[in-house]
Amino acid sequence: MDSLLTDIAQKLAEIAKKRETLSLCLQETDKLGISRLKAHITTENLDKIKICGVDGGFLKKEYHGAGIILRRAVAVCFEYEKGKLKATSYLPNQKPVPDSVVVGPEYTELEFNLLASLKREEVELKTCLEAIEKFNPDILIRDGSIVLYPSNLPERTSQVHKTYREVVQLYTQLYKSCEEKNILLCGAVEDSRGKRYCRILLDEAIPLLLQSEIPTDLSAKMFSSRDVLLNTTDTLFLYYFLGIGERTMPMDYSQSSDLPILKDLESYARKIFALYIKAVEFDRPLRIDFFSDPEKLQETAEKISAIIYTISKQNRTYAYPNVLIEADARAKLTEVEIEHFKAAITEKLGRNPTLFELRRELRPF
Repeated sequence: MDSLLTDIAQKLAEIAKKRETLSLCLQETDKLGISRLKAHITTENLDKIKICGVDGGFLKKEYHGAGIILRRAVAVCFEYEKGKLKATSYLPNQKPVPDSVVVGPEYTELEFNLLASLKREEVELKTCLEAIEKFNPDILIRDGSIVLYPSNLPERTSQVHKTYREVVQLYTQLYKSCEEKNILLCGAVEDSRGKRYCRILLDEAIPLLLQSEIPTDLSAKMFSSRDVLLNTTDTLFLYYFLGIGERTMPMDYSQSSDLPILKDLESYARKIFALYIKAVEFDRPLRIDFFSDPEKLQETAEKISAIIYTISKQNRTYAYPNVLIEADARAKLTEVEIEHFKAAITEKLGRNPTLFELRRELRPF
């Protein structure tokens, strides 16, 4: 066993070394002015600015004849003046009672899971829109992306598709509202597994650099280590490439505008971008998805990066916007709450097979 662990550790160390080698090569091309793959983030003094964060919590549980979804979302607004937090406001309040959705057995297990995820998106998006009207913030930050993940896309024949269309409509309302009110809109992706930035480096940036006039030894190192990008996530590579207070150049959200979800967003799809920032020493870079007019892309990227960097560097080992940490604390749900909800229904319904636990959760062995 010890030998096996040693081999695994050695292999992981070798891969990490290749990532570090490639990152040093690309850092050098930036220093030489041959490439421009990253930028320093300016410091935001947070004066007379309203920062709103929205997060949601949800629980789902299937029973023999019903499915229960509990959900809630909370918007937190931090108002800063001269670099200090002046006021904190909540919507609807600091600890709202969760909303419930109860469905019958007509949904398959896959459809029920999709429905639960979409219902969470629904309540979060509605809270975003309400927060805009109540707080009129300078920036609105969602926990997660500002685009539905492809895994949330149901088949057109699915019973869940109507809910999906309603959620897409809420997304477009959010984009439109932020655009009209000149509100910066972004989403912080806590544990991104994206590989888009690595693919851009591998398919576009590095081939161009290898054809440019760079030192021979630098070219050789880059060529021999470039394949590490094939099995590397963006945050793994960027941990080495970015320094504290640096960000990547913004990139399109997706390589293809033909993704069904992006097609459903119509003209708004071309206004969604992503970048990574490194806010602290001992954590990975943070992915930020954001909305911008393409003609103002660099300006928007710098504004959003400055704010996110400033409010995400309070802990050396955990980089995340403080307003979302607070929103998460207010919105999260515990398993106890769904058990209490079921008990309350059972008290009125009596012993009924509709709320029998699934057998796979009752196995005595």
